[in-house]
Amino acid sequence: MNNELRTELRAQMEAHSLSITKVARGVGLSTATISQWLNHSYKGNVEKIEASVRKYLELQKERAARGEHKLPAGFVRTSVATKVYEVADICHVDGEIGVVIGDAGLGKTTATAKYAGEKAGVILIEVSETITANDLIVELHKKVGLCGSGSLHNLFSEAVAKLKGSGRLLIIDEAEHLKYKSLEIIRRLHDFTGIGVLLVGMPRLLGNLRGLKGEYAQLYSRVGIKAVLTPLRQTDTEEIVQAALPGSNGIWKVFHEKTGGNARLLDKLVKRSSRVAELNHTPITPEVVDAALQSLLI
Repeated sequence: MNNELRTELRAQMEAHSLSITKVARGVGLSTATISQWLNHSYKGNVEKIEASVRKYLELQKERAARGEHKLPAGFVRTSVATKVYEVADICHVDGEIGVVIGDAGLGKTTATAKYAGEKAGVILIEVSETITANDLIVELHKKVGLCGSGSLHNLFSEAVAKLKGSGRLLIIDEAEHLKYKSLEIIRRLHDFTGIGVLLVGMPRLLGNLRGLKGEYAQLYSRVGIKAVLTPLRQTDTEEIVQAALPGSNGIWKVFHEKTGGNARLLDKLVKRSSRVAELNHTPITPEVVDAALQSLLI
């Protein structure tokens, strides 16, 4: 019986407020198995359990070690974020339907999440390719503080009653995944409640709103403001790099050249470059950035 390993796992759980269920998921075993092993009552292959627990703890140590070298966290108000904020404010204050579109990796999701976290009265729903109109109504029902269960007619009616005259803002992120029925629900919600709506997504979102032959004119005509996002400016890259790597001087120019204004790639490249420099005990140079770039899938 490896009591030291049990002691180490219990210490890890206590230090990070981890439940047995969460630990079991990380180890890759059932909650019952981990619980029985911790309490010396497991009757199966103990060596196999201990090998899995040992690997889990080694991974946690490695993560902790990397965490000591994490880059400074913080939100930089880029030109992309500023545009998202501007359109969101108009939709929120004036009760408009707005659309913000841009290519992947520009920072749309980060900006919308930050806006929703800072402003009062904002409902943020992030959708995926699998979402249906029914899923959307249930999620909306929950987001306005209701239970999310009942007939779809009642769910929609109750959400409308909750939102009517509230002056709130509904933001839908990755809205290009919404099918026409879902978009129609949003239009009706806007018409019935007067709340602002901001749809954020990829460029094809505009086509979805118009329809292949313009057959969705009733929906598209409700759009009061539209913004097309462009890649990060040089000043954006400079602020982001300086925030993450204080004192790095002009290396931001290299990052901007390599990433072309893509915020997601910039974030990954800054982190990877920092790691490469750390492992090689060297400052972040253009050569280090190149080496880091080679390890990224772009």
